[in-house]
Amino acid sequence: MKKTILVVLALISAWPCAAQKNPFKWWKSLRAAPARAATVPSSRVVQGKFLPSPGHVVIPSWQIELERYVARTAVPTKLTALSYTPRPISPEMKEVFGSRYSNTMGLFEKFKKETSPFLYYQIKPSERRRVEPIQKAELLPKVIEMEKSLVLLAAVVNVQEDEALSFALDYTARVRDELMPELKGLSGIDLYFSRSDRKFVGDEFYLLHETQSPRRPSLFRRGSSSRQPAKLPANLRIAVLNDSQSVLEQMWILHRKGAFINGGKLFCFTRADEVLASVRAGTNYDLILTDIIVPGGGGYYLVHQLRKDGFSGAVIALSAYERDDSMGLDMFKRGFDGMFTLPTGFEYAPSWPSDIERGLNKYFALRARYGWRR
Repeated sequence: MKKTILVVLALISAWPCAAQKNPFKWWKSLRAAPARAATVPSSRVVQGKFLPSPGHVVIPSWQIELERYVARTAVPTKLTALSYTPRPISPEMKEVFGSRYSNTMGLFEKFKKETSPFLYYQIKPSERRRVEPIQKAELLPKVIEMEKSLVLLAAVVNVQEDEALSFALDYTARVRDELMPELKGLSGIDLYFSRSDRKFVGDEFYLLHETQSPRRPSLFRRGSSSRQPAKLPANLRIAVLNDSQSVLEQMWILHRKGAFINGGKLFCFTRADEVLASVRAGTNYDLILTDIIVPGGGGYYLVHQLRKDGFSGAVIALSAYERDDSMGLDMFKRGFDGMFTLPTGFEYAPSWPSDIERGLNKYFALRARYGWRR
């Protein structure tokens, strides 16, 4: 027993240095290091012993970048483990978002296979070459479309909890940096989906989203309802576009009674081209409330033409669609300023006038606070 103890003590004393008590310590630090040139100690084996070699092994930053972008693969998250935003969402929307995730990540896999050789040659110094105009013209549209799709997906899937989506966004931006270095550092949402005076925020764009908070008690809501019109800007001129006769009738009746947009003026339309003709004829509206699917071109057509003509008033959608931030992001890009999600037949619920006025008050308060142009 004593001999065994002496042998162990002799081996410990013969160990070359304290740093080599854990030969994998340098490897762990390398894994945790950022993507820059790394210096690590090397070793050689002499007669079964680890001895330090003179000098160090330098891992260049470009090699780390190759491992970070080119060699890495994105393994999509299982649909049952996806984390969505905002929460909670209905089972139907989970199915929609899950299908969108699978399709988009499938497209990214093909995109990465196509662009990895290009990125490899651009990252490796000995292979780096000038990007020819014909190559840029071929790749850039694909990069833009891929990045837009990923940004739209990131509006409904939590990027912080999805490693594959986070990598896909990072990789696509890295390819864009090589094609358009002047845009380096900008995010996809800043490039494609932001206005100079406003960025898209789902909780600001959606003016009424009842699943985010429980319904107020009816007594409190009635007290709040009486205060909503007083908060609205004075002398509002609002155009309402909806092909439901019952919606227009209820809005008009309650407006005449002073129970909806009291102190302002309400104009009702059933066709998108009628609203457009009215604006082009010189009628001024502070705000347009429009359904999305309507005769005469539809809500998307209307907002496109209005913005093309320079219309500076607010355009807010009113639809039965459930909240979908990727849809909202696309609408924001097209020129919408907000959206109400109200169920079919909302006009028969007693609280709808105060619901809409509360949402409008939210919009005007945010516009004043952040200095939005519209």
